[in-house]
Amino acid sequence: MPLPLIFVLLVFSLCHCSKLNSQHFNSERSFTIDYGNHVFMKDGAPFQYISGSVHYSRIPKIYWHDRLYKMKASGLDAIQIYVPWNFHQPEEDIFDFTGDRNLTEFISLASSLDLLVIARVGPYICAEWDFGGLPAWLLRVNPLMKIRSSDPEYMKYVRQWFNVLLPSIKPLLYENVGPIIMVQLENEYGSYINCDQKYMTELYDLGRSLLGENILIFTTDGADLQLLKCGSSDKRYLATIDFGPTTIPVPKAFEPLEMFRANQPWVNSEYYVGWLDVWNGIHNRVDPIRAATALNHLISYSERVNVNIYMFHGGTNFGFWNGGARPRSSITSYDYDAPISESGDITWKYMVFRELLFKRKGIKPPQLPQNTTKKAYGKVKMMLKSHLLTNKGPVTHANFPVHMERLRQYNGYMIYSVPLTIDKPEKLFLDFFRISDIAHIFTGDKSGRYTYYGSLEYKDKVFKMDNIHDVQNLTIIAENAGHVNYGFEMIYDKKGIIGPVFLNSKVLDVWEMIPIKDPFSLDYVYQKIFAQMKPLYNLEINQRFHSKHYPISNFFIMSGR
Repeated sequence: MPLPLIFVLLVFSLCHCSKLNSQHFNSERSFTIDYGNHVFMKDGAPFQYISGSVHYSRIPKIYWHDRLYKMKASGLDAIQIYVPWNFHQPEEDIFDFTGDRNLTEFISLASSLDLLVIARVGPYICAEWDFGGLPAWLLRVNPLMKIRSSDPEYMKYVRQWFNVLLPSIKPLLYENVGPIIMVQLENEYGSYINCDQKYMTELYDLGRSLLGENILIFTTDGADLQLLKCGSSDKRYLATIDFGPTTIPVPKAFEPLEMFRANQPWVNSEYYVGWLDVWNGIHNRVDPIRAATALNHLISYSERVNVNIYMFHGGTNFGFWNGGARPRSSITSYDYDAPISESGDITWKYMVFRELLFKRKGIKPPQLPQNTTKKAYGKVKMMLKSHLLTNKGPVTHANFPVHMERLRQYNGYMIYSVPLTIDKPEKLFLDFFRISDIAHIFTGDKSGRYTYYGSLEYKDKVFKMDNIHDVQNLTIIAENAGHVNYGFEMIYDKKGIIGPVFLNSKVLDVWEMIPIKDPFSLDYVYQKIFAQMKPLYNLEINQRFHSKHYPISNFFIMSGR
């Protein structure tokens, strides 16, 4: 008996819908771990990634596309980024995700270039960045706050920050058709003095609650079993390690990780192809052939091995964002001897890595991206714009020196001045409890002229001045060379003059303090006011260049000659 047409259509419709539902399920985006085979699975298939670090906070927004396009053209599968908390929350009640701080736009741009994203969201990131990404206003709220710990006061502000940050990137997770495949919390916590396991557990719970159940959450520590035990004891984290080029057998390189947490993918989250530079140090370099050969050694072992190249493009520590360290702070440049130079140029190291990565993919590389245009402007006359001592900002009076953060001066400079009358020539001995980080010592006379005597670094306590006379005040410019970004010295890293100051064994107790919020906004000052001063630095610049089109790069010789 023939079936009614309506029954046939109904059966066809049900079968067709079932097929569509099956296809939709199979095509769902996922990034997971196959613990049986110790590999990542992307959309149900084994996946090995080679990524490269790039920091949007160190690149002007106008160059974002150029740098990301060059990274894609190098053969990378993904980029790895840090999110600096202090870059987006400059004050307790202010959040900024505009312009160069538009994080979601940067991630979306990477996605448009078919780059996956690994996001390292802190709250602490290190990164040779001021205070490791923590906001210095925490030191104003409570100078004794136990940062990077389960201290309820610290976690209160972490929750406030994560409740803004993490929901903003959740739509960009891989499962939500975005590029973010993994999220790291904290950074190298095993190397920190606290080893607070409650803290790492609370961080995981917070991250999981805000990002959902599917995103992979991981940690990074040094390649040492003890560091891993402190930094990644909560087994819900995917544990990863970091190390530079090596020729030892791959299982040996990952042995601490395997001993600590077996059967997971092996990830080197920071494969160092360069290194940071510090003031008064040399420019560090890593041989391109050595770095590429060792990389090939790692990734050729098996699909289990995944590597992030740190850095692939370093960029610049604009303003005062460089991290502080002992004995020397990081310099303005964060070139890192990376494959893409600080100025965005393709280097020989880039070419070596590009050849390796595309050879492994078995496909022809795209056309080589062009470097940015350079232009010679010739000699430029530099004008004295101002001097820090001419600042007329709000004055705070106290019987003792007040640290910078208390007056909301989170970077740069602050002026400390105390009245001092000396008519006849004599020797003076200044004795400091602590300087953080540099003190530039001046005296001022009745006519308003200043004389510079020298500078004192954090490790020194006593400063001697000979033949001092006709003095009306002692003025000190305290310089914050960058909040410490790594290690136990981060704790309580207040800046400025800390504690009492003694002059010839007598305590100085009538202080004026002037925060210098923006040194470049000061008014022009004639040189004659500072005729007797020695320069603090070789050069002050008051010239800007503009282009109607794409920016033209230029380089200045800063020797002052």
